[in-house]
Amino acid sequence: MSSAENGWGVIFDVDGTMVDNVAFHENAWLELSRRHGLGITRQFYREHIHSRSNDKNVARLFADKATPELIERISHEKETIYRDSFRPVIKEIAGLTDLLKSLKAADVRCAAASNSPKGNVDMVLDELDLRRYFDVVIDRDQISTGKPDPEVFLTTAERLGIDAKRCIVVEDSLSGFRAAERAGMKYIVITTGADTEELKHAANACAMYEDFTAITAQVLADFL
Repeated sequence: MSSAENGWGVIFDVDGTMVDNVAFHENAWLELSRRHGLGITRQFYREHIHSRSNDKNVARLFADKATPELIERISHEKETIYRDSFRPVIKEIAGLTDLLKSLKAADVRCAAASNSPKGNVDMVLDELDLRRYFDVVIDRDQISTGKPDPEVFLTTAERLGIDAKRCIVVEDSLSGFRAAERAGMKYIVITTGADTEELKHAANACAMYEDFTAITAQVLADFL
């Protein structure tokens, strides 16, 4: 069962997978839109913003005004809105800590990898006291291209010291499904908070689960 003997690992997405925070990101973009007169609707958010990285979103929204400085400032403002609203109510999706404990006990190397900036990833790992379970943590600030590009997962596998084909990804979004597929990795889906339309594109997933309560280290090992 140990990853040292069998050479496998687990890569967990953070936003929307470890925590059900999708509505808080959506509301943060709507509040940002109100402040800056961007005209973002809920439908526009779901079709053009959800699960995409801030640099791409801000560049699209501000077009020729989107200097690197403006992208950084607007991204920071949006994430501050998000963190201030979500931190007081943050909780893990059911069963996450128990699964991480079982993986740790089985000597399976685990990573957290996200399209989100460092501040968001740190909030989840530290507020929920989960950092101890991860051998590697990768955030958007450490990579050049966000999902659906596979860079985040390939970089994570390299730092774990495990072949990409021996990593299983835990995801919840279309960009994550695509990134895992392009990285040559198998993946499972956590559906709590996931967009039902995006779930239709997870045909290559090994399995879908509402939460983590039915997942064990052995269940994941069997997919590999």
